[in-house]
Amino acid sequence: MSTAEMEAARLARDPRSDGQFFVCVKSTGIFCIPSCKARTPKPGNVEYVRTRDEAIAKGFRGCKRCRAEFFPDTEPPWLPKVVACLRKETASKMREQDLSSVAGVNISTVRRYFNLYCHTTPMAFYRKVRLERARELMVQGVPVLTAAFETGYDSSSGFRDAFVKQFGYPPGRIHGATSSRVQVHANAAR
Repeated sequence: MSTAEMEAARLARDPRSDGQFFVCVKSTGIFCIPSCKARTPKPGNVEYVRTRDEAIAKGFRGCKRCRAEFFPDTEPPWLPKVVACLRKETASKMREQDLSSVAGVNISTVRRYFNLYCHTTPMAFYRKVRLERARELMVQGVPVLTAAFETGYDSSSGFRDAFVKQFGYPPGRIHGATSSRVQVHANAAR
């Protein structure tokens, strides 16, 4: 593409040009994909490069809005590690700072990308994972309080409130259903 064609594609915010070149903005030190919805820079502040690596080598950093540094794989490489960590660590409470350490980026970046790709906050996701694990334990016959403590809850009332909010029924209902099923099976065996 010629410079005139790149300029026209940038001004039109043409997504078909994404990946064919990158737009570097000298006044901000940021590079974008051509279809980026950020404010249009002055023509004198624009420089075009063919690759993301070329933009980075020239000292530009990726735009947070269009996630140019990750194009075409816009999901950051650390996100699956964060999700796996949240799924694995159900026995203790994790803090957002722990996630920041796992990801190697600041917590606001973790929140932004987590919300973008998982459609929830990291802590809401973690709460759901812990409650699902507690429900699994109770279905297996573990007492309610034991399940609550094994999934990082410090109080029975906080666990009950979170459980009702997540599932729409109290945790004791699972034990009641499990106990009655066991009783029915025991009676049927006689």
